[in-house]
Amino acid sequence: MKKVLLELVILLSIVVAIWLIFSLVLRLPENPSIISVEQESEIGKTIHKNLLTINGFSPLNNPAADSILQDLSDSLSACCPDLKFQYHFIVINSEMINAFALPGGHIAITKGLIKFCETREELLSVIAHEIGHVEKRHTVNRIVKEIGLSLLLSNDKFVGSEVARMLLSQKYNRKQEEEADRFSCLLLQEMGMEPRILATFLRKLNDSENTNLGNFEIISSHPNITKRIKNILEFKENDKKETRNNSIKGFKLDTLKKYCEKDNYSRTK
Repeated sequence: MKKVLLELVILLSIVVAIWLIFSLVLRLPENPSIISVEQESEIGKTIHKNLLTINGFSPLNNPAADSILQDLSDSLSACCPDLKFQYHFIVINSEMINAFALPGGHIAITKGLIKFCETREELLSVIAHEIGHVEKRHTVNRIVKEIGLSLLLSNDKFVGSEVARMLLSQKYNRKQEEEADRFSCLLLQEMGMEPRILATFLRKLNDSENTNLGNFEIISSHPNITKRIKNILEFKENDKKETRNNSIKGFKLDTLKKYCEKDNYSRTK
């Protein structure tokens, strides 16, 4: 009898130890300090390069559009110096309406999204939402949870390619989407714009019958759009930060749309 009890105690101890190990592993990605900003920036460069090799994700070949987005990046850095990362924006030559964040400050937006937005504020609200995922370390933590820290830091090109594909299909959880929504409000406010404009954009998406919506992360990750819109509209005035004078208001969506109509820059010469 004592032997049986001893074996049960040992078995129970093993089960508890395994449970503790798994608990720690599952919680690990929630700690953004496991990867430094510098490490994440390098990881992001690799994933960014691999993304552009995936079929259907070629960049828009238009230096004029690239110049507009570089100006946006520079204006963002000047307006919002507290951001952890330097942001880089790229237009994907696709009619799908989509945007997604890569680790380290790389934000991909599709030509279809640019054409779908009616105002610069709508596009900037989506960009701010994606920046929120990067600043909150949602994107890199999600990858760590899937493949582990050692593989992510291995600098293996094949792993980098698979991670790029992984980011196109995986979703954020409810809490992460709500955090990114709130971050969008705060960032737009810091830009000196109406902070709740993302609610307008989400409503448009919810009402749209556009067949190019596909797997748009901003709505596919957490489909309860009505609740998210309500949360955004409840953004409190006493949460506001002091706005800075900035050149982001000079961002011209119509000009960017014009360049997006030209699939290949060389054809315009």
